Amino acid sequence: MTDVSSLINLLVQVGFIWVAFRAIQGIHLETMWNRPPRTLSLLITLLAVAIGEGCASFVITFFTTLRNFLLALK
Repeated sequence: MTDVSSLINLLVQVGFIWVAFRAIQGIHLETMWNRPPRTLSLLITLLAVAIGEGCASFVITFFTTLRNFLLALK
């Protein structure tokens, strides 16, 4: 069971990071500067990892807590 759970956790985290990356790219941060910094792509990637990891952690914790709650009711 832990192998399946680990795979699901990994897929959820990668999925949320990808969604955050696409969302940040949609903002077009490069238009905020006349000459965008060379490290803007690194900033976008790090922001996507931070936001995606936070959201994925919340979702995983929520469903784990919900599963434990439902098991406690049995």
